[in-house]
Amino acid sequence: MRFELVRERLAALPREMPAAPAILTPVRLNSPEALFPPETARRGRPAAVLVLLFPDAEGQARVLLTTRVARGIRHAGEVSFPGGSAEVGDPDPIATALREAAEEVGLDPTACGLRVTGVLEVFALTVSGYRITPVVALAERRPECRPAPGEVARIVEAPAEAFLPDAPVELEERTIRQRLIRYGLYPVEGERVWGATARILGQLGAMLAAEPAPSRPAAAPEGLAFAVRRAGPKDDDAVRAFLEDVAEELAHSAPPASELYLAEGSGRLWGLAGWAPWHRERDADFPRGFDGLEIPESPAELTLLAVSPEARGLGLGRRLTNAVATAAAATGSRRLLAWTLADSDVHPSSIAARAFFRSNGFADYAVDRRVQARGEDRLLLSRALG
Repeated sequence: MRFELVRERLAALPREMPAAPAILTPVRLNSPEALFPPETARRGRPAAVLVLLFPDAEGQARVLLTTRVARGIRHAGEVSFPGGSAEVGDPDPIATALREAAEEVGLDPTACGLRVTGVLEVFALTVSGYRITPVVALAERRPECRPAPGEVARIVEAPAEAFLPDAPVELEERTIRQRLIRYGLYPVEGERVWGATARILGQLGAMLAAEPAPSRPAAAPEGLAFAVRRAGPKDDDAVRAFLEDVAEELAHSAPPASELYLAEGSGRLWGLAGWAPWHRERDADFPRGFDGLEIPESPAELTLLAVSPEARGLGLGRRLTNAVATAAAATGSRRLLAWTLADSDVHPSSIAARAFFRSNGFADYAVDRRVQARGEDRLLLSRALG
């Protein structure tokens, strides 16, 4: 499976995700208790794994997996993703997954051009007591990895097509802790992948096999030159049509902007961003939270940022954010603020938003757990200007 196709289909993960093949879910033959009960999906100790896809030398998509050492650690001898339990200093599942990947296989996100695109279904494991967040990321180049002694026996670069819905699945039974279990597994690269890892790979494969929406235009041509400019009144119809296609919920209720910037190429609109003063009169229809938070330096707010899925990963979000930062600084603002949701379980796409902001000069500033508009915690991020 070509990496270009994988990049296209995973550039923006949908809110409604396909389920993993049911045959992969372990079933207890001598007990009705399920290993992945849906009602416990928000309970358990937080953990995260990194689902990293990258191109090999022939441009085929590969998935980074590891084989655990045979003894002395949890899940000994099993195939798994790099990952583990969250630590106190981890701000979110992205940080957990990347930290664990660095520890287990020496992953350098910058060297391989890694970009987080979202998360797959969060689920709990009753056998271990963990709540696992699979963090999906794409790397532009094959990562240079090395197994951590005493923890990783082997690094596996599995072909992405091994997990498509029509890929071979074998059935196996074994007794674990006096429980007879039957499950489906993937035979890959001389290994047998089952359990939570197979479940995640099955959902990944279902997403890779899903046909894109027929109304979607083709991906942005490679090498396409983009121009970023300030929008004017004549652009209103194009902006509304773009938002209806990319972020329908914003098409008729976009937050106000002092200035709006557009990214164009080959005669079409590919992205936009807007900003406004943070200290401004607020419309009750646009609850932001953080009421009462004292922020000096007359900050500006990034009120809107949207890039077409077909153009994500090409640096447009960074260019638009920089255009906003330059414009806000020219008016005397010393700080650019942006907020997103803080709860990955409520809104999984927020994990990619946080990764984007942190890789573009923003740092965590405050969390508001009092927002009542939608019952969601919110994270405020800040970037110094000038």
